[in-house]
Amino acid sequence: MIVLDLARSLMGVVGMAASKIPPLDERFGLTQRISGPWPEGPFLWFHGASLGECRMLLNVAKSIQEDIQDCPRILITTQKVDVLEFLEQSGENISSCIAPADTPYTMVRFIKKTRPIGLVLAENELWPGYLSSMRKISITPSVAIISGRYQMAVSKSDFAAIGFASMQSGADSSRLAAECPPETAAKIQIGGDWKLLPWVRSNKEIEAPKDPIVDSTFLSMHFSEWNSLQRMVLSSIKRQESVVIIPRRLEEVDSFREELRDQELLVLEWPLVQKGAVSLVSTYGQTREVLEKSKTAIVGGSFSRTLGVHDFWEPLQLGVSTCIGPYSHGQKSTVEALVREGVLSQLRSTADYAKRDLPDIRLVKTFLAHERAKVSDSYKQFVIFLENLIQS
Repeated sequence: MIVLDLARSLMGVVGMAASKIPPLDERFGLTQRISGPWPEGPFLWFHGASLGECRMLLNVAKSIQEDIQDCPRILITTQKVDVLEFLEQSGENISSCIAPADTPYTMVRFIKKTRPIGLVLAENELWPGYLSSMRKISITPSVAIISGRYQMAVSKSDFAAIGFASMQSGADSSRLAAECPPETAAKIQIGGDWKLLPWVRSNKEIEAPKDPIVDSTFLSMHFSEWNSLQRMVLSSIKRQESVVIIPRRLEEVDSFREELRDQELLVLEWPLVQKGAVSLVSTYGQTREVLEKSKTAIVGGSFSRTLGVHDFWEPLQLGVSTCIGPYSHGQKSTVEALVREGVLSQLRSTADYAKRDLPDIRLVKTFLAHERAKVSDSYKQFVIFLENLIQS
């Protein structure tokens, strides 16, 4: 732990020096990470890395506010400046700020100001300083992991701070349990992917979109995937299909637009859609509206070795035939299961795009029925954990 704390302190020194460089400070919010300001607590503290995790946390926050009487105020922190803007503009009954830097100096000040009752971590955000800080201020384990994914962590000495863990798969559960003391390992369960929680709670059945006007939606695409995306878009346009591109990062919209125009393609702004044209989405919050009018979705983050595949559950639960690219970093075991069950289609190369096999909606319904049960059961246990934590 001494070596780890020294490394965390050094990271703080490097971050402070980098914050003196205006472009870096503006892009990464370094000053806010190190020194705040942070809102006055107490809070239930939720933390997620980027947009997908924070959208999930927003849905979880809304759910527990409905299900827990006198629910404490909720603070959501994120690593990304643009995601913080999304949270601030969400209109939900939560507070938000940039995530504190995981340094001893910053964590002491952050904890003192926000006074977290408990910490809810999304997916694989197991920052050692976050765990050790919660361990110091709480007699009982006060950290929950939801929709967890786990490969390895920097330190396992503070895993005793975990009082609840709902992991996405059996493999994730086994890997985490192997690193934890027995009393913590006993609290780990398999609970599926909580990005499905709004659908689970809605009790809606999966139905394919009626009268879709979009042939192919390219969802959460990075500009670094442009070479692959370009080949697929041109293939669609050659067949006079209507195409929509939803960039992962809004700051890359102009780059996509310029490249499309360089290909002499007709570029429209969503919600305008036309056969043989590409429609660009340039604001947050439009994904569901697009998918409800789409025949197929191709999920970004899966056409580059260095990225992680993004949320494929959203199009699936809306009944949209869903494909991903050749890479599934961060979700490999889940993707393998979904492809094996015929729920997802995986393109081994962009040459497969035009002749891709589309999943059978009946297989999607059957698989998601099992996921619904897992998410529902684990969410109920999560609510019990929070109620006990609040009352303690």
